[in-house]
Amino acid sequence: MITNKIDINIFKNKIFLMLFMLSSSYLYAAEGGPCKDYGECDVFKYSLNDIESLQRGASTYINYCYGCHSLQYSRWGRVAEDLKIPEDIFFENLVFDKSIKPGDLMIGAMPEDSANWFGVAPPDLTLVSRYKGDDWIYTYLRAYYEDSSKQYGVNNLVYPGTAMPNVLLSLQGNQKLVCKNIPVIARNGGEKRDELGKTITKEKCGFLEVEEGTGQLSKEEFDSLIYDLTNFLVYIGEPSKAARERIGWYVVFYFLIFTALSSLLYREYHKDYNK
Repeated sequence: MITNKIDINIFKNKIFLMLFMLSSSYLYAAEGGPCKDYGECDVFKYSLNDIESLQRGASTYINYCYGCHSLQYSRWGRVAEDLKIPEDIFFENLVFDKSIKPGDLMIGAMPEDSANWFGVAPPDLTLVSRYKGDDWIYTYLRAYYEDSSKQYGVNNLVYPGTAMPNVLLSLQGNQKLVCKNIPVIARNGGEKRDELGKTITKEKCGFLEVEEGTGQLSKEEFDSLIYDLTNFLVYIGEPSKAARERIGWYVVFYFLIFTALSSLLYREYHKDYNK
């Protein structure tokens, strides 16, 4: 009798768990995917061995982001060394406070009143790539659009209602949500066509489009800038990541060679055993 009660309770728990998972997946789908209203995040492939990209990303971050977002778990000297920038050049061009020393943490200079200015204190971004993911960052920084209902006149598809203004607006230009006519897809996966063979289309809204001539950079140049910036944030989240991955390949090769030699040694011992 006791066993039956326990079995019933286990069954109830399983049903509850299944319902919870289904409801969670529904809510997740309602949000629009990993990047919310944007849908699936754009794929980002970091390149931590591209020192020039990391250098450009560091320059962009310090000039446009560091005024609000600190990197309090990183040190100025370590960044200069890893990015192979001579310390005197690094401090002359990228460190604006002359009292800062190479061993100091990159704690930023945002006053405590920033929470009142923005509604929330700008977060430290040292570990943002490990928390949010590099795909998310790369997509977020390119997904701002004009929204007059917001405090700073912009919103973001990846993070709707974001309190962060688009600090790269002058580089990117005025990006808006527009509607486009897209082909209607048939059940077989192809495009639907009318009797004359013309593709049937329907209007769909929510596409991002930059107003021509409003930004200092072209779309390709801006995407490249965001790539470098995201690449730098991936590095800053784990400075030893490139070395760790490189050493990992040596470890794999070692085990392959060790396994091959062990196999040959085993065969030799096995010959003696059979005798």
